Amino acid sequence: MLSIQENILLADYTTFKIGGPARYFAVIKNEEDLKQAVIFARAYSKNSFRFYFSRFCPKAYKKFLEIFSYFSKFFNSLRTKSEKISSKAVSQIGSEKSLPIYVLGGGSNLLISDEGVDGLVLKMEIKGVTWMSESQVIVGAGEVWDDLVEKTVEKGLYGLENLSGIPGTVGASVIQNIEAYGAEVSRSVETVEVFNKETLEIENLTNEQCNFNYRQSIFKTEKGKKYIVLKVIFNLAKQGKLNLEYKDVKNYLKENNLREDQVDIKKAREILLFVRRNKLPDLEQIGTAGSFFKLPVVDSETLSYIKEISPDMPHYRIDIGCKTSIQGEHKIPLGHLLEQFGWKGYKDGNVGIFEKHSLIVVNHGYGKSKDIKNLVAKITKDVKEKTGIDIEPEVVMW
Repeated sequence: MLSIQENILLADYTTFKIGGPARYFAVIKNEEDLKQAVIFARAYSKNSFRFYFSRFCPKAYKKFLEIFSYFSKFFNSLRTKSEKISSKAVSQIGSEKSLPIYVLGGGSNLLISDEGVDGLVLKMEIKGVTWMSESQVIVGAGEVWDDLVEKTVEKGLYGLENLSGIPGTVGASVIQNIEAYGAEVSRSVETVEVFNKETLEIENLTNEQCNFNYRQSIFKTEKGKKYIVLKVIFNLAKQGKLNLEYKDVKNYLKENNLREDQVDIKKAREILLFVRRNKLPDLEQIGTAGSFFKLPVVDSETLSYIKEISPDMPHYRIDIGCKTSIQGEHKIPLGHLLEQFGWKGYKDGNVGIFEKHSLIVVNHGYGKSKDIKNLVAKITKDVKEKTGIDIEPEVVMW
């Protein structure tokens, strides 16, 4: 039976090492655990018979929902279209006072409030890596992301190698549509298997249905909040061309007297892991969620204005039709601007900006969520005043 704990401190479950307690907390290892947890949350209301029924007699409560669903379908078959019982009838049982659900993966892109979470936190630990063919694999949402990348590289499969070293889980990778060194996870995703909290059913979403964009997916929208990722099917390539065009990678090749044609996929992963280790904090020593902000996408007019402020700032042309929260044609390296504005290595009490990377907000040991938010607000205001750009956080905040 699913174990639901109370008042579990969440700081230990995030790489920021920040966060108060969860009112309720459960570890999800399979679909049945998830269904029980959602039923528990749905039945919740203070001093509610339904809540205690679900808590202490979960099997009986689940049977009650199944019977209710069966009879609603039966009576629907006898009624006209205009008389049909709502398909959401079951999902609305207790919904007026449902306990909020928060899904936790590796906690590597998350800032939790100091007060904690007044809801049910689900720690996703659904495991499994099953090869459906030489280049197609289905992976549980709770698998460690970089373990998967390592497996695909060992098999000589292309698609995920430039995403090496990113912390977190497979489920979170598609929610965030993780991106690094010119690669996006969405390019290798075929299907995402999800649990629908409203219908208690499992569904399969195609790549197109996931609405992937830059650091964005359906799962980060209102429409997608009803879904919890269970598994991901990846399609990888047996042959491919390595992307070694980024500055840090080129510097490594130059310093080690390597030509691009001497680099195979395993060496590429080795290089990227080296680069990340040397420019990013050690998560064992420093609390962080990695790059805190999305890279802004701006139009040509805004780019010209920013180039006057920072003439040596590089920029990257993107598709004009790219769907981003800030519409435009050019993606600019915010880290370059933050360094120019003096934020790199900045310290504000127990929090600050990493000395090697100006996009990375860090907790030096005793920082609070409110300290991080105050620092981020200062940076956001500074960038707005100097460039006119509204920068957005990439990190999720509870």
